[in-house]
Amino acid sequence: MSIGGLDAKASRKDFLLGMSALGAGLVVPRAGAAAESKGPVRLRIGVLSDIHIRTEADVPKFERTLRKFDEWKVDGVLGGSDIADYGLPWQLDLAAAAWFRVFPNGRSATDGRPVANLLHYGDHDMATWYVDRAEAKKFCPDDAKRKASLLFEGDNRKTAWERAFKEPFSQISVKTVKGYTFVLSHFTRGEPGNSSGNDVPGLADVMAKLRVDPGKPLFYSQHRIPRNTSGGAFIYGQDDGLTTKLFAKYPNLIAFNGHCHRTAVDERNIWQGAFTAIQIPSHSYCGTDAGRENGYSSFDRPPKVPAKPSKAMAQCEGMDRCSQGYLMLVRDDAVVIRRWEFDADATLGPDWVIPVASFGQPPEERPYAFARRAREARGSLPAFPAGAAVEVSEFAPGRYRDGTEAPMRSVSFPPAPAAEGRLRANDYSVMVEVRQGDCVSKRMEKHVYSPGYLGSVASDVRPVVCRFGADEIPDGWESRFVVRPLDVWGNAGEPICSEWKIWSKGA
Repeated sequence: MSIGGLDAKASRKDFLLGMSALGAGLVVPRAGAAAESKGPVRLRIGVLSDIHIRTEADVPKFERTLRKFDEWKVDGVLGGSDIADYGLPWQLDLAAAAWFRVFPNGRSATDGRPVANLLHYGDHDMATWYVDRAEAKKFCPDDAKRKASLLFEGDNRKTAWERAFKEPFSQISVKTVKGYTFVLSHFTRGEPGNSSGNDVPGLADVMAKLRVDPGKPLFYSQHRIPRNTSGGAFIYGQDDGLTTKLFAKYPNLIAFNGHCHRTAVDERNIWQGAFTAIQIPSHSYCGTDAGRENGYSSFDRPPKVPAKPSKAMAQCEGMDRCSQGYLMLVRDDAVVIRRWEFDADATLGPDWVIPVASFGQPPEERPYAFARRAREARGSLPAFPAGAAVEVSEFAPGRYRDGTEAPMRSVSFPPAPAAEGRLRANDYSVMVEVRQGDCVSKRMEKHVYSPGYLGSVASDVRPVVCRFGADEIPDGWESRFVVRPLDVWGNAGEPICSEWKIWSKGA
């Protein structure tokens, strides 16, 4: 399905005219609506990132995922950044050995089909700060030899890659798989004008030499997030914004990134504007947004408050052991992204279906444009199951986030599950309300994830718990707890409430 090659300098008007012809008869689904793609699968790609191989103990999980990709009969594996966690060549060797056990000589060991290596380096592969870790010393006790062997040093990134993966290394490489183009940017740091690693030197020149067919998606992958795209404006790990400006010239470009360890449960992992951006979830450990009682974020650092979760609450289950990724299916009319939890071998949510016809739409009208999705999500808000109730415990010993001990009450309720036409809740608002006569005022509000938030849809069934200290509940006043399920856009579903009650610190 092709309209002939357009070079990178073709005008956006020419591109959209071509896409108009291409999209004739194709229906772009309303955001949030069920979407289907029919016709043969032209390309299958396994997608994963942030592998973080430290020792031999980390290899079986990576190899198990590669075997799952092989079971899915993929034509290539994309991403894989942060392969060597400490930037040490033998960690890269461990990953490469697993690769060749599953795909010897770049072919499936089960049926012999070619499987393209579309992996690239991330910032941990170029790390220098972990070189004195005990695991590193175990592999190489000699301090000078160990430090000189870092992938970041000299020509090591090139020689180590070519030795491990048995293919030529290029800082930016262009590969073609079954007629589809992939541009891969290894993480850079230390080049002139790029000391922090936020830029991709030479990328604009590489892109300008491409032949762009508007009838096909153009795939790109780097480690950091193109600024103000997937994850939103406040997500950790964005680049300097030059890629976002560059990619605006390519409406059919789908850019993948890793780095921020965002779970694939989060609907903001896919973004559409002038192009499409998709965050690859973590294959090792997950991060969460700031502000949740049982979350963790490097941005969650107000004065005298530790970055780690509240000592009164356990963090979300699975934050330290994620194993997530995608299966990408490319058809003539759409690109389908299947979200997967490999430990549970289960889905993390409904597929994302990107219509090829959407490449020709204005950015704000594309199905996965944030503003459009947030607006249309109000018609399918998360909802608690029928009969759901809020339970409040008696006071028990606990601690605030700064470690101060205090008696605390536990507020518990069932999660808002996925249902027909609705996504499961992203998180929950738990608020203390006080009633004085006919006047109801809002007091303390907290946000919390369900304990199964990071896992598969089927596993998110255990009660959600949020804790309040005695000083956070008005003593001697008539109060209640109001719980609302929230989607990723901050839209709130119908609340459930505890009974009005006069609480006392002594009971």
